[in-house]
Amino acid sequence: MTFKLTIKRSIPALALLAIGLGGFAACGEDDGNDRGQATPKKSTPNKVTVTATEAGKRSRLSVPKSAPAGLVTIELENRGNAFHEAQLIRLEAGHTPEEALKVIAAEGAPSPGWIRAAGGTGPAPPGGSTSATQQLRPGKYIVYDAPFQNQGQGLQFGVASFEVKGEAGASGLPTGSAKVEAYEYGFTASGLRTGNNTIEFSNTGKEPHHLIAVPYKPGATLGAVRKAFRRGQTGAEPPLDFEHTSYSARIDGGTKQITELQLDKPGKYALLCFVSDRKGGPPHVAQGMIAEATVR
Repeated sequence: MTFKLTIKRSIPALALLAIGLGGFAACGEDDGNDRGQATPKKSTPNKVTVTATEAGKRSRLSVPKSAPAGLVTIELENRGNAFHEAQLIRLEAGHTPEEALKVIAAEGAPSPGWIRAAGGTGPAPPGGSTSATQQLRPGKYIVYDAPFQNQGQGLQFGVASFEVKGEAGASGLPTGSAKVEAYEYGFTASGLRTGNNTIEFSNTGKEPHHLIAVPYKPGATLGAVRKAFRRGQTGAEPPLDFEHTSYSARIDGGTKQITELQLDKPGKYALLCFVSDRKGGPPHVAQGMIAEATVR
């Protein structure tokens, strides 16, 4: 079944986000920080800069031809006039970016095991920047840019390729100011504050997940939010303030990253995931992957 979102302005844009974030395969990759294992020593991450701008009506990304494997900070610098993001996708050997883009365009379709949700950053506003720190495995990657905030501007998405070389190592992540854990099908969160949060975002499930944080409208309840997103529900507008949405890149099961999340105002937020399972089907939000968090 195809999950249709029907909110007047912002939810159709999130539907486009769901298309671009469709069910990428996640095979439980181990980032070296699983429970029961010794925590690796922290080290200074290497830096990879992604520069985003526009060329006419197309997003343009500039990335290095190669990057070192291991602990890396992905820095997204937005030098354009629209929002931009830097979603990383790792491709198994023998597959091309063109094949990956066909998967991205297939809303709710099954995803093959050769394409992996590999982290990266959420959106940066015009003239702004954002970053994420994580482990990069060796292999071929694409950077995909299609933030839903640009809906209606006619801007085409951008894609760039690079290769990660060397040994991944086992360096631990830096410490975040807050934590959010994603799993099938829910979230737990702690330490969220108004302003720019540095979050340890971990996916302890087997499916790929990302994090969308949206503040409640006045009078909203978790029950009303869940009802609006219930599978098969049509015509119900979630009581959420989508003008102040913030979200992360998506990551495979068994991985984590330190990422930035801008939370503009205090109060209750809905935490949502619009990614689909590897086998396809509706996005996780339609399967009840909705949680409530309080931002101080």
